[in-house]
Amino acid sequence: MEKKTYALSATEMQTWRGLLLMNDLLVGRTTRPIQSEFGISEADFAVLTELTQGPDGWMRISDLASSLVWEKSRLSHQIGRMEKRDLVIRKECSGDKRGILVAATPEGRWPITLAAPRHAEEVRRLFFSHLSPRQIVLLMAITDCIIKAIRADIEAP
Repeated sequence: MEKKTYALSATEMQTWRGLLLMNDLLVGRTTRPIQSEFGISEADFAVLTELTQGPDGWMRISDLASSLVWEKSRLSHQIGRMEKRDLVIRKECSGDKRGILVAATPEGRWPITLAAPRHAEEVRRLFFSHLSPRQIVLLMAITDCIIKAIRADIEAP
């Protein structure tokens, strides 16, 4: 019978802590220029990026929350803050009175249009430039595997 080990091994701990540190450093370094140059927060950037990807610009709040992997209450508060700054607008779904749609306003589109290339430049500089094409493909496979496993775990009863 195999003995269960509850603590992470030294290699597992170093890998896990390295992943968390890398994420924190990358998010901080890639969003800092966006905030200082374009006046939008990391959360604003995430919401506006999602909203500007759609064909007509409108997205159900529930779909946006799912896409961002945010709780609906967190997203609702964020949308409220963004509405006050005229970055987004909300409206009821025409066929579903409980459903709410949200879209970026022109005031919300211009900073994301300007910020997206700057963000991509920082991601390439700080992340992709340090990896070979083979490492990028391998990392993509690893992240896809973990994301699928976590999503399956979330959906399990």
